[in-house]
Amino acid sequence: MDRNAAIRVDGMLIGVRGALDGVAHYMKNNFSSQEYDTLVVHIGGAMAELIDISTSLHKQFPDIVPRELKPGS
Repeated sequence: MDRNAAIRVDGMLIGVRGALDGVAHYMKNNFSSQEYDTLVVHIGGAMAELIDISTSLHKQFPDIVPRELKPGS
């Protein structure tokens, strides 16, 4: 994979994680506590898998790590 493809994929993953965060907030505001607790675990798992992909991209191309994720930023 080239660096530009990694940047593009990482950006798309950031968008997907943001969308999943929106789903979790919507569920918290509109589902019962029990329903939310049952379902949000799956969203958390999906987000963790997506973070793993980004982490592998960042290891391969350390210069593409967003400034906000760099220590001391």
